[in-house]
Amino acid sequence: MKVKKESNIILTNAIKIEKDTILYSDTTKILDQTYIANYLNNDVFFVRNQNGDTLFSDTELCPQFEFEDFDKDGYEDIRFHYLSNTPSVQDLILFDFKSKLFKKVENFSNYPAPEKIGNTKYYYSYHRSGCADMNWDSDLFYIDNFKIIRIGNISGRECNDRDVKDGIYINKVKGETETLYRTLSIETIGKYEDYKWGFIKVYWTKNYSKFTECPKKKLKT
Repeated sequence: MKVKKESNIILTNAIKIEKDTILYSDTTKILDQTYIANYLNNDVFFVRNQNGDTLFSDTELCPQFEFEDFDKDGYEDIRFHYLSNTPSVQDLILFDFKSKLFKKVENFSNYPAPEKIGNTKYYYSYHRSGCADMNWDSDLFYIDNFKIIRIGNISGRECNDRDVKDGIYINKVKGETETLYRTLSIETIGKYEDYKWGFIKVYWTKNYSKFTECPKKKLKT
């Protein structure tokens, strides 16, 4: 349920909301508990439960949000959508089953247009990197303890840049270190129905496991 404006006075354990201060609101039910998210006209966002307890609050989010099961774990999360020069920039607050609280994923807005890879824990993003979107990047990542762990990157360069030859540069990522894994011709993306977006989807779906760390095998005794 979503509403614009709300005329009731609401009391929580930390916040008193006067008439007509709610710009946007959404409600969901998780494990028979009702959760209400409100965005106020003073840029305060908060989530409370049906008892009026404030479970999460923030002053750096946008008013366009929705409850949605982002990570497909059966519990609804909250996704924020920004209007910017970079399409599909988002923020994400995940529902933590253990604590029954909502927690913000750090730096999620750095990974626009996130897409989940099947039933895995991995995602890939897409963003422009200049030259009227002829230079672009896609990151492979997963979320651990509410932090983004980046493990791969595809950089497409098709702008005839003097410093970088046109092509597709695929890197493995560990921490701050990027290691070139493979280079493809930029013409490769022309073979896909959805052009570069089709290539990115197919490549990560088929190859994401090559960028994950394999567990060490135990020695037989």
